[in-house]
Amino acid sequence: MIGIDVVEVERLRRSLKRSPELRDELFTSAEQRYCARYRDPVIHLAGTLAAKEAVFKALGPGVNEMIKQIEIAHDGSGVPRALVEGDGSPAIELSISHDGPVAVAVAFVR
Repeated sequence: MIGIDVVEVERLRRSLKRSPELRDELFTSAEQRYCARYRDPVIHLAGTLAAKEAVFKALGPGVNEMIKQIEIAHDGSGVPRALVEGDGSPAIELSISHDGPVAVAVAFVR
């Protein structure tokens, strides 16, 4: 199954400014630390959010939609991977990109 999602960077920036608690509701502390390493963390938070949504879509119906049950991590070379809370999660291939005003992610579940 394939999932894809797009997040508008400035829309997320406005939402986080308006409701700062949203950052902790949407992102794990590890995700926040990773994104904070960049000059504009919101661009990377948008990519992370798009990735989480793409994973939900790829996992299909019946998935509990608790956003923090999915954590987007990166290996030493920056390759993203999805960690899904609980046992028995399938292998998930993930790609994230950001360009200008949007971030996009595609997830493929084997």
